[in-house]
Amino acid sequence: MTVIEILLIVLIISASALCIFLIFSISKLLKEVEAVRADVHGFIEKANPVLDNLTEVSQKASRIVSEAENYWDELDRSIKRMREKVTDVTSLRVFRDDNPVKELITNLKALSKGFSAFWQTYKSY
Repeated sequence: MTVIEILLIVLIISASALCIFLIFSISKLLKEVEAVRADVHGFIEKANPVLDNLTEVSQKASRIVSEAENYWDELDRSIKRMREKVTDVTSLRVFRDDNPVKELITNLKALSKGFSAFWQTYKSY
């Protein structure tokens, strides 16, 4: 046997050992990749109900916000109506202060009191 044949045998044995090592390494790597895939799948399965709940919560929040906007609009309309009524009442008060009927009523009351006083005096004679 020559040195080349011995080196060739060593090379074949090394290549065989390297192939066996690679097979075991790839097998281990595949197991790790499978474990990672299973973990990712588990996270996805756990995340789906959370996302569904999040969708429901966002829909409920949207509905609540729209109802609050409706209530706010209704409250705003009520405040505007109240302001209009207060404005109408204050304008009526000004109207009543300048009302000539008020003077007529005051004069009629004075006339009534005068007539009562006259009648009382006439009865006492």
